[in-house]
Amino acid sequence: MRRYSEISVPIIIKGEVVGVIDSEHSTKNFFTKEHLRLLKNVANLVSIQLTKAVNLERRIAAESENKELLENLKRSNKELRDFAHIVSHDLKSPLRSINALISWFQEDYEHVLDEEANDTFDKLNNKLEQMDALIDGILRYSSVNDKNVLTTQEVNIKEVLEEIKTILYIPEHIKFTFPEELPIINADKTRIKQLFQNLISNAIVHIDKEEGIVEVQYTELKNYWKFSVSDNGVGIAKAYHDKIFKIFQTLDRKGKSTGIGLSIVKKIIELYKGTISLESEEGKGTTFFFKLKK
Repeated sequence: MRRYSEISVPIIIKGEVVGVIDSEHSTKNFFTKEHLRLLKNVANLVSIQLTKAVNLERRIAAESENKELLENLKRSNKELRDFAHIVSHDLKSPLRSINALISWFQEDYEHVLDEEANDTFDKLNNKLEQMDALIDGILRYSSVNDKNVLTTQEVNIKEVLEEIKTILYIPEHIKFTFPEELPIINADKTRIKQLFQNLISNAIVHIDKEEGIVEVQYTELKNYWKFSVSDNGVGIAKAYHDKIFKIFQTLDRKGKSTGIGLSIVKKIIELYKGTISLESEEGKGTTFFFKLKK
């Protein structure tokens, strides 16, 4: 049968022709503008459905890949935490042995050791304490992102600060203050305590004034709690404002800081979808501002 009429409409996706709808008829001049409009609508529907099908296929593939990546990440994080605990145990054991040997040596040879020798042993013990603190810091750092051990509860910030006040050594010349009224937030108490304790101890260590001040304040925002921890210590040069949050970066030249505390602070704040910043002037002090999402 001869075909005297024919009409064709392309199927277009993202500017490219991916197919054609073609129709033929044995009658001359059979197809009208209405037929053309109808076929164009069909071509558009086919284009939409094909696009949806391709997008769905891509999404399924991406979700599958993301799931695999997530599982690999979880496994990697667990292996890292396990490794950190094993290394911690293996390192701490010889440290304790060295510390014990030094003590026994000093006791056994007390009658022959002069002041210079005892001073050398004291410096060695100090280095061992720093190493012990460094190992503890690495352990805490490796466990911060472990959401499996996070608990959500009502945390009274005033109670947290009162507890920190009894735990930390605060010299008599340093005044530690905070408001009578402080918020109760929903979070993991251990993490929040770590957060404040690290910032407050960091402030205490860097105070060089005869009368030191460490002050905690807060304001309530729409979606966040905003806290600040201020001190009148040595201050931090602007060039170091970003560096201090990186692990093992410290401005402490006396060897009292491991360079892990502020890294832990940043990780905990990010865990609660918050941010941290600081204002500081050398010789006058520093204020850390951080926000925690409600």
